[in-house]
Amino acid sequence: MSATWQLARSGARAHLPSLVGPFVVLALAGVLVSGAGVLVESGLRTGGDAGFLVALASSFSGTALLLVIFVVSSTVSLALRQRQRDFALLRAVGATRGQVRQLVSREVTLITLVAAPLGGLVGLLAVGRLTPILESSGMVDPGFELSLSPVPVLSAFVLLLPVAYLAARLATRCTLRTSPTAAVAQSVVEPAGIGPVRRTSALVVAGLGLVAAFSPVFVPGTIGAAFAAVSAFLLIGAAALAGPVLVAWLVGVLSRLPGGPATQLALANTRGFSRRLTLVVVPLALALGVGTVQATVDETVAVAGTRQLEDGMKADAIVTGDFDAATVEAVSSAPGVDAAVPLSSVSAQVMLDEEDAFMGALAWEPLQVRALPAGGVDGLLDPDVVDGSLAALSEPDTVAISRDAKFEAMKGIGDELTFRWDDGKPVRATVVAIYDRGLGFGDYLTGEATPAAHGVDARPDTLLLRTSDAGAAAVADFGVTVTDEQEYVATAVSAGDGERDLSTVLLLCLLVFVLVAAANALVLATAGRRDEFTLLWRTGATRHQLRRMLLVESLVIAVCAWLIGTLAIIPAILGVSAGLLGLAVPPTDWTTCITMAMTVVVVPISAALSCLMPRHEQDGHVPSLALFKHPGGTTGQRRAAR
Repeated sequence: MSATWQLARSGARAHLPSLVGPFVVLALAGVLVSGAGVLVESGLRTGGDAGFLVALASSFSGTALLLVIFVVSSTVSLALRQRQRDFALLRAVGATRGQVRQLVSREVTLITLVAAPLGGLVGLLAVGRLTPILESSGMVDPGFELSLSPVPVLSAFVLLLPVAYLAARLATRCTLRTSPTAAVAQSVVEPAGIGPVRRTSALVVAGLGLVAAFSPVFVPGTIGAAFAAVSAFLLIGAAALAGPVLVAWLVGVLSRLPGGPATQLALANTRGFSRRLTLVVVPLALALGVGTVQATVDETVAVAGTRQLEDGMKADAIVTGDFDAATVEAVSSAPGVDAAVPLSSVSAQVMLDEEDAFMGALAWEPLQVRALPAGGVDGLLDPDVVDGSLAALSEPDTVAISRDAKFEAMKGIGDELTFRWDDGKPVRATVVAIYDRGLGFGDYLTGEATPAAHGVDARPDTLLLRTSDAGAAAVADFGVTVTDEQEYVATAVSAGDGERDLSTVLLLCLLVFVLVAAANALVLATAGRRDEFTLLWRTGATRHQLRRMLLVESLVIAVCAWLIGTLAIIPAILGVSAGLLGLAVPPTDWTTCITMAMTVVVVPISAALSCLMPRHEQDGHVPSLALFKHPGGTTGQRRAAR
């Protein structure tokens, strides 16, 4: 083993307490990455029976990877920034830049080599607990079993190693690019402000975030709303880039508030070390943004879907269930029934982009296609057609698509889409109509002639009736379920509760990861301030003043995180609402919003209190941070010496 590897192992053992934080975060990141990998692999191995699982896992993986990269980078950077003085001293005694880089890189490699596979194994075993929720949400068939292999664990290590490695290189970049003497001086006092590259990057990312937030003005519907939701991540990313300046400004505003010596000391301290504070504030703001935006998007989609169903259903009564052609004929002929329109749902898959064919199962998007009768809908269903005509669906291999599907597939009237029905053979269908109410009626409508042409059994599951009250009562005598429009809409919306429950569980997994990382960063930052607290103690600060200072700092962190997170999500919330509901007051899940706001406040205070919890020492009860005990002896001994 080379001398650098031996030095890396010795350095890791010597600084083990400061490396516990990165180890925990890397392990939790391994759990997320491995769990998402198991879902994707299981869906691909199962094939068509779990197409919705592939779509869900792919979406969850994208969000999880963004959070993992962001949080791991912040935690590794924070842990290594606290050792800048050690690296500067190594440079001062003759170590080259390359040797210090190798030392840091190999320390990070050692930690990742243990933490990532360990977390990956936990994720591999723990993801099985999601199977009942997957079944209840309709993502997979009953009796579904996840496919377990070492691939997700290996993927977690392959992903996390370069992320941690790059974060380590960036964390030591400032120390290594200056002279040894300047590096020693900078390790004590943070440089003021940020560089021009970082400032420009922050402005560019913030601009992209604002553009994404208002994208529903140009791209209406769910696609525009999705772009608007991404703006929250971009704006928080811009806040991370401009963090030292932004946090210093916020603390400067707060410092105008009245307060005692401990309060003013805390505000001055946070303003002077805004870079360190940024690495703690941003994860909390990210947790607030992710939780609030996801809850708001779910609430807005539910409200928009309900509104579209209410506006598009024109039936007096609706019959639901699984019935045959004889039942349909009997209900249609019942006294008082003026018109009856049978609807059916057919499972299918669509390839939105022919260039993605090489991706195999990932190129096919699973969906439910609503099949309309050959005689038309007789005015009982209105998907709000904006181009073409539903009458053309009477021809085989035709399809009507929503405006969202049109934008996603980049198809229009006369273009062709590739579908797969039950037999698995790709077929081409021509787009003959485009409609607006995709959330209410799905993104694809076809005529019953299309599935019939490919031998697909499309049995009716819904009957739309134009009838009187007496006719509805007569229909009920056939032993079928008859509901009115409001009850049908409520049932249709509640049918998605299983999917929302699954989304909530996955969101909680992401939030737990981010919140644990934020609390970990707070403890790590506090524990790395021993010299600072010792100096304050030596210059006359009391235990009470130090405790109060730390609590005030935690409140400042909470306020800054809440302000940054709230300001970052407001454009996203407005954009999502504008894209789905138009100019209206955005629907808000106040329970989630208040819970997330309280969490952002509680986490830093709890972390500060955990650092201040007393433990039994030889000289009595003192704070757990031994730095609060005077290095020259107990308080009584110090007074005697005076």
